[in-house]
Amino acid sequence: MGASPVIRRTAAIALAVLLGGGTVLPSSAAWGQDTASSDPETDPPTSDSPDAEGPPADDDTADEDDPLSAYRTPFPVLAERTIGTTSRAVEFNWRRTRAQVGGLVAQPFELNSFDSLRAGGLLRLPRDGRVFEVGLGYVWVWNTASTELLALTPYRQPARPRRWSLEGSLGLPLAEGVVTAAPRWFPALELVLMGYVGLRYEWYPGAMAGMRLGPRFGAAVSPGLTADELANLEDRRRAGMKLDPARYTPMIGMGNDIYLAQGVFVSPRVMLSVPLFVPANGSDLLWWGEASVVVGVAF
Repeated sequence: MGASPVIRRTAAIALAVLLGGGTVLPSSAAWGQDTASSDPETDPPTSDSPDAEGPPADDDTADEDDPLSAYRTPFPVLAERTIGTTSRAVEFNWRRTRAQVGGLVAQPFELNSFDSLRAGGLLRLPRDGRVFEVGLGYVWVWNTASTELLALTPYRQPARPRRWSLEGSLGLPLAEGVVTAAPRWFPALELVLMGYVGLRYEWYPGAMAGMRLGPRFGAAVSPGLTADELANLEDRRRAGMKLDPARYTPMIGMGNDIYLAQGVFVSPRVMLSVPLFVPANGSDLLWWGEASVVVGVAF
């Protein structure tokens, strides 16, 4: 156990006196100063010692020392920002495409006994998060065993003969996301649930035969077929068919747009007619519908 600093200093002074090494004048101030400087417990803190550190720096000082602190966001703030928000699918961004071209096959079901098939092309133009569509197709109509038997009776069913069908519609995305397909080796897909609203125009070849330019224009904008057009189509109707006079038909529906990463898409949909023009055209086909599928490429 080592001696205290006071004892060591006393022993050193006594040894100096005995050896005649000169006069030593211990002063109380020097003793106090040496004693204080020798005692580690009473030494004043220096700049190198831990005790010399000042109070911890506040947040403002830390921000000045850290240039990235202004770009950091606390986790609770990030969590509040993401709640209730959705992200767009990244597998294929259809909003950045200029145009989409596809072929269409449809099966109209007009609630009668005739068979119909519509085929044609469709041009889709994505703009501002929506899809504008313009399509042209031809509708074939056939008799069935039921309509052939019906033709043997005085009764008739309302229907429409072969015709060209021009349509324009607006597609609104309702929900979308990247999905996986079955089997699992199939690549990921972008699925968009779309709502559609549109208008369909039916053009019957030969219906305006013998009509002048003025009556032709008036008939073209009329919501229903005129008496002259119905008379011209009498020879074109199927057996057991009563010609339906509807020309314009509003349509609504829903469907799925399924995109591959390469831009190939498949769009099955179901459309339903809305009888808004029935009071003006006297149509007997009210809530008829159509199931269709479009296959194409987005550019």
